[in-house]
Amino acid sequence: MLGNFIYSAEVSDAAVRYAAPRKFEKAVRRFLTLAVIFVTGGVIWIFCISPCMVPVKAEVKSFPGFGRADVLNIAGIDGGAVYISVNAGEVERRLAEYYLVESAKVVKRFPDRLSIFLEPRRAVAVVFARINGRVKPVYFDRYGVAIGMGSGAGDIPAWLPVVSGVLDDNRPVKPGSKISAAYLSLFTRIGAISDEDPKIWQAISEIGIAKKDNDLYDLILYPVHDPIKLKMRSDISKDSIYYALLMFDVCRQFGDAMPSEIDVQSGIGIVNAVEASYGK
Repeated sequence: MLGNFIYSAEVSDAAVRYAAPRKFEKAVRRFLTLAVIFVTGGVIWIFCISPCMVPVKAEVKSFPGFGRADVLNIAGIDGGAVYISVNAGEVERRLAEYYLVESAKVVKRFPDRLSIFLEPRRAVAVVFARINGRVKPVYFDRYGVAIGMGSGAGDIPAWLPVVSGVLDDNRPVKPGSKISAAYLSLFTRIGAISDEDPKIWQAISEIGIAKKDNDLYDLILYPVHDPIKLKMRSDISKDSIYYALLMFDVCRQFGDAMPSEIDVQSGIGIVNAVEASYGK
């Protein structure tokens, strides 16, 4: 009897000592389970539910003539747009296709920010076109895209050259129209020359096209306030224009009789004179 009682007491004490850690372990497990549920719920709320409810906050860095309201309208973002519904790639594509925009970058920043950065197209040349029965200057950028129109010749800045002979009279011209592919390289070159020295065009009143076969052409540059022709190849550069203008200045030293044209297509100036006599 005594032995059995002692044995039972020992078993009971061992059970109590064993049960205490198990209760603590269960309490810890419950706490960890609740913590995981709470954290998981918070993550789902922050990353899944909240973005579906938070209106997007658009930050627009544009340029004069293309205001915030116009930007958001073309981007397809209305006042009720929420963050998660905005596709940054689609917004960027829409804005890049707009004729006034040269480049567009759109960045989404969690949880509600949308940043839009735009670079404008810049005019590098002017082409006169007949629009609704009136001749108006049309401004083109270096990629041959029409980006605006003026009301008359008085609207043309001195640093923009006038290019003639590049438009088809039967083809309508409006903002967003592109120049013929045959002349795209010319406008690209004009843009590159303007980057190097924009003042060079103040000495040139017009760039004319002398068409040849198969979309090939030469150029005729007309100095300001003088009817002389400077015949050049289509691959003009700042240096080739400077050389032609230098030849022109040299010819002016001869006096009243001026040549009709100076041909620098070969790289060496050839003077074609109206009169044979120079410098009396």
